[in-house]
Amino acid sequence: MRFAVRLLRYRGRVIPWREVVNRAPAIGEMRIEETRDDELRRYVRTAKLFPLDGLPRTPFALPQLHDVRVIGMSQQAFTLAGVERVDTVEYAQSWLVSSA
Repeated sequence: MRFAVRLLRYRGRVIPWREVVNRAPAIGEMRIEETRDDELRRYVRTAKLFPLDGLPRTPFALPQLHDVRVIGMSQQAFTLAGVERVDTVEYAQSWLVSSA
């Protein structure tokens, strides 16, 4: 299933709503799964967005989201929150996810 993902934060800070809706979303196939995180030395629930063609690309538009949880859900969209790792630094992040 195709999803459109809009970031709600940048380096842990809230992005103004006007910027969120005016930016083009990242579109792809989403996978949420439990994986082993070697830095944290434990299993974490991660959300990843993959390109629609299925070919692995590095880097893709979005870093994966760690310790992900559903914050809110409606018929039009849902919000995931967690932590993203950018250059060994972890930031709070939220994704607004809708069907594409």
